Amino acid sequence: MSRIPLGHCAIAIAAALALAQTTAGAESVNISMPASVLFFVTDVGMSTTGSPNPTTVSFESAQLDSGKALKISVQADAASFTPPSGMAIPALNVSWTTSGAVGGTGSNGTLNASSYNQVYQSFADPSTGSVNITWTLASPGSGIRAGDHTLTVRWKLESVVP
Repeated sequence: MSRIPLGHCAIAIAAALALAQTTAGAESVNISMPASVLFFVTDVGMSTTGSPNPTTVSFESAQLDSGKALKISVQADAASFTPPSGMAIPALNVSWTTSGAVGGTGSNGTLNASSYNQVYQSFADPSTGSVNITWTLASPGSGIRAGDHTLTVRWKLESVVP
C-alpha cells in the first residue's frame, strides 16, 4: 500500500476465498477476483468509489454437474473495519453494483457479516463468465481517523440448480 497524505483515509477490503463443498469434489472452476479494493476517502461526509473501478470477477474452465450454475457470493469477516484507532466503520457502509455480466446475471448488494450476499450467478452449464463490480463506501461520517482501515471479505463459490 502506498503512503497516504495526512487527512486521507485508505480503507481496504482484502479477499479470502471459501469453496463450498460440492458433490464428491468432482466439480471445479478457475476463478479470478480482486485481491483487494481500496477506498481513498478525502471527505468523510461523502461516499467514495473503490479502486480499481470496476473490479472484475471472472471464471473459466468450469466443470460443474450437468444443469448446474455457478453462484458467487461475498460476506464480511467482521461487522466493522479495523481502524488505526478510534471509531470503526461498519461493513454495512460498503455496497456494490454490477454491470457487464457475461454468461450470467450480476446482483447488487450490501456487505455484511451475518450472511453471504450474491454477486453473480451463471446460466446453466457454464464454461466461462464474468461480472464487473463497482464498490462504494457510504459516508463514514465524522469521528473517523485518518489512516488504514481494513476489512477482510470471504468469497463463496457454489454449484447450484438455477
